[in-house]
Amino acid sequence: MTLENTLSEAGLTKNEAKVYLALIKLGSANAAEITKHSHVHRVNVYDVLERLREKGLISTIMQAQKRIYEAANPKQLIQLLKQKEEAIALALPQLEQEFKSKKEKQQVHHFFGTEGVMRAYHMMMEQNETIYGIGGSGLNRKYLQHRHEMFNKERIKKKIGVKAIYYEFTRENKSLNSNEPYREFRYIPNKFKTIGMVDICGDLTVNLLPIEGNIMAIVIENRIMADTYRKFFDFMWQYAKE
Repeated sequence: MTLENTLSEAGLTKNEAKVYLALIKLGSANAAEITKHSHVHRVNVYDVLERLREKGLISTIMQAQKRIYEAANPKQLIQLLKQKEEAIALALPQLEQEFKSKKEKQQVHHFFGTEGVMRAYHMMMEQNETIYGIGGSGLNRKYLQHRHEMFNKERIKKKIGVKAIYYEFTRENKSLNSNEPYREFRYIPNKFKTIGMVDICGDLTVNLLPIEGNIMAIVIENRIMADTYRKFFDFMWQYAKE
């Protein structure tokens, strides 16, 4: 890495780095000499010199009615970086607060078709937390077919657990009642049956509508909402039958 690139990494612009390096070599010089040795256009040199002066990297004196510029000790670059670090440290609490506020804002994603629903499934996988399901009926497996099996294999590999509340009629479904690890089922009466179901995982609340030919998922990304639905799940789990 050249000295010019190093200075750029330290926060100087390309022209600032050129002018400062030229002054280091010259010791002291007027604007015309700096223009010649830095290869920065004279129109821009004065602005660059003023910015370097504000940063404490150069000083000026008057000689024979001419303004002469001198480079400050390169150690001043370390001080410049420290000042930037201190400024960031002062701003950090506000930045973190705004970042947290941004994260807490609700985001809604709509996914359509089998590939879209699988994207919702993989969003849950990325949360790497237990998946809580309400209203399982086996329709997702029916319409997603091998994609659902691939998802389950990956989930088991990552040791991600599932706690799901299904309807009573699904007890006879052998594909649902396999001895799959990391999975718990409980059941609620068929009279509460609906087409839709809800999965809760991490920050996500996933509303699934497994309608033949029009399967879709609506994903709400908001921790507070997800925690609310988890409470609903806990209540239903308490009264659901094993």
